[in-house]
Amino acid sequence: MSYDKEKDLTGKVAEALNSAKDFNFKERFGEIPKSIMKFKKSKELMELIDWDDSELGKIEGEARQRGGGYAKELRYSIYNPDQAAFILDYYTKPGYVILDPFMGRATRPIISLYLGRKYIGYDTSIKTIELNKKIVDEKFPNAKCKLVYGDGTELIDLNFKENCIDAVFTCPPYYNIEKYSNSQGDLSYLSVSDYNKRIEILFNNLYRLLKPSNYKTLEFHPVIITVGSVRKGIEGLIDMDYIFQKIARESGFILYDKIFTENITPGAGFTFRRNYCYSYVTKNYETTLVFMKFSTVV
Repeated sequence: MSYDKEKDLTGKVAEALNSAKDFNFKERFGEIPKSIMKFKKSKELMELIDWDDSELGKIEGEARQRGGGYAKELRYSIYNPDQAAFILDYYTKPGYVILDPFMGRATRPIISLYLGRKYIGYDTSIKTIELNKKIVDEKFPNAKCKLVYGDGTELIDLNFKENCIDAVFTCPPYYNIEKYSNSQGDLSYLSVSDYNKRIEILFNNLYRLLKPSNYKTLEFHPVIITVGSVRKGIEGLIDMDYIFQKIARESGFILYDKIFTENITPGAGFTFRRNYCYSYVTKNYETTLVFMKFSTVV
């Protein structure tokens, strides 16, 4: 006997489906949401995350400490605001408290507030904290936003709290591919093994802090983490996707969804011949993992 899902669409599910019929997905999200997506950087949102015509990638006044040739002159990367807007709009709701253990430079705090979310962000760079505070104070002076100078894996000021965070949205350093502040708690200066131990601490803390999701009532409280990969010569490809999935599952989380984002790769024109010689292709994607902690109460 085949199972007819339509006959089981009652209560919350039927209500949600009816609500989804009231908006145009392409107008709201730019396209029909899929597992593989590509995001532009719209002028409106890029201007929103800027402050005083600053070069956002130079917040700490340093070039990236990676690579050679063209890569030496690249500035710190900025999380794509259009990508952040899609993720927050699709996976979270207005009024949600968004926890960001690796705040970075402007995008996630500003887009969270822009979309009517509350925001708690951590960063080990005091310069990053100060600049983000200037942007928030100028553009969202009355917003509920807390910026914390400290270790985003330990989350010490949340030590005695449980089930209090609506969602997590973050993007940790891609191991040591970019060097950041070198302040206490900065993961970008750690070895891969020490880095992963800090991520274990992070996921254990997030499991305690995140509100449980309920599949039947369509109540979802995600941990959303954008990760990448790092090439280590004869050691091969260090895949954060695989490693983070393993650590998250050991902490109790379920991998619920995944997005592959096709990135713009200006360096591809400089490196594709070298990559061919080494028998690998140009990396042009990031992975966003969505984890849930489901309630045991049905």
